[in-house]
Amino acid sequence: MNGDQSVEHELFRAKESSAADSEALLAQYRLLVETSEALVTRRQGVNTFFLSVNSLVLAAAGLLLRDGALTDLESFALICLSFGGCVLCFVWRRLISSFRQLSKGKFDVIHALEQRLPARMFTAEWAALGHGEDPKKYRPFTGTEAKTPLVFGGLHLLFVGVAIYQATM
Repeated sequence: MNGDQSVEHELFRAKESSAADSEALLAQYRLLVETSEALVTRRQGVNTFFLSVNSLVLAAAGLLLRDGALTDLESFALICLSFGGCVLCFVWRRLISSFRQLSKGKFDVIHALEQRLPARMFTAEWAALGHGEDPKKYRPFTGTEAKTPLVFGGLHLLFVGVAIYQATM
């Protein structure tokens, strides 16, 4: 049994749906679509938060470096600040992965529910996008989104290297 079949099996294992269940099925479908939209909004909020905090950490690191040479205390502060930034990036990347998994799960269920509805809008949209296999038709945002914490993490590590270099001079 593949993933789509097991999702459909879990959704409808209790009984076959009848005409009387159509209204309840449609209400559940609407609820799931709404929660998937809420997930996107929450995901954007999380990305904005981590982007802002990382920008503040890098700005603070830049302020420490504004005069060039660092005291031992400033080097230590820069190392701590930058390692904290790396931890933020690690957590950010993990959350992006979690959001991607949640979104995939929601759309697997949406597609399974659509098998019982007259129109399969999300299934048709996914087919029109080549099921995500053709980058000319669809390039997922998650790939770019997941690289952003790596870029910030690299900048934080650069500041760690600068701080260590300054401390040893």
